[in-house]
Amino acid sequence: LDEPHDVVDALKPAQEWLIVGPGSAKLELVKHVHKHDHSLSDRIVGIESADHPSDKQIVAHARAYFKAADRMRPQL
Repeated sequence: LDEPHDVVDALKPAQEWLIVGPGSAKLELVKHVHKHDHSLSDRIVGIESADHPSDKQIVAHARAYFKAADRMRPQL
């Protein structure tokens, strides 16, 4: 997945996106979504810096992030 369009296409099935990564890479993706896929921009629920995390670190961080976010949402 080298192109922002490829990344966005891969993310489309997910309803919530936590964007994690080095400064310029994550910001480029956010800018791309806002410019080219604006209808999907509300899926971005968080943007966090991480200097080249491993896959395992990303998964652990995402689990913790969404667990905390779920606690803050109203339960239906």
